Amino acid sequence: MSSDPVAHPPAASSVCPLPGVPLTWWRTLPPEALDPPAQKRLRAELRGAPALPLPGWEAAIQADATAAIGVAIPVLAASLAYPGCLDRALSPVLLCAVLGDPARRDLLVHALGRRAQRRADLDALRLAHRWCRRGHEGSSSITAPGR
Repeated sequence: MSSDPVAHPPAASSVCPLPGVPLTWWRTLPPEALDPPAQKRLRAELRGAPALPLPGWEAAIQADATAAIGVAIPVLAASLAYPGCLDRALSPVLLCAVLGDPARRDLLVHALGRRAQRRADLDALRLAHRWCRRGHEGSSSITAPGR
């Protein structure tokens, strides 16, 4: 039996895998890439990550907007004091931003802008601009936490 790729194309995956480690998505993926399955994957990654030693961590990883900003601000303010924590601190902010929270989106844009400036990173600057435009377009593909 011969296999004809035209007559029998390979089965397409219903979910397109996203590149990279989910905790780096805040600095690598555009807003439209964070569809409900990606949001669910990021939540699972946050639940499995080592907890940050900051008040509100558990609430932040459940996309509680107030807790997310409460975790991110101290890490951003003292990034040298918390080496390796930035990805974990900004991933809950990313979840809130993709769910349509404008203050968390603004914090994400700020963090990306700082990254772009410190590292002369044009990709981070472009990503910050995409998030800014997202604020004017509204939010789509919103999934409530826990789903």
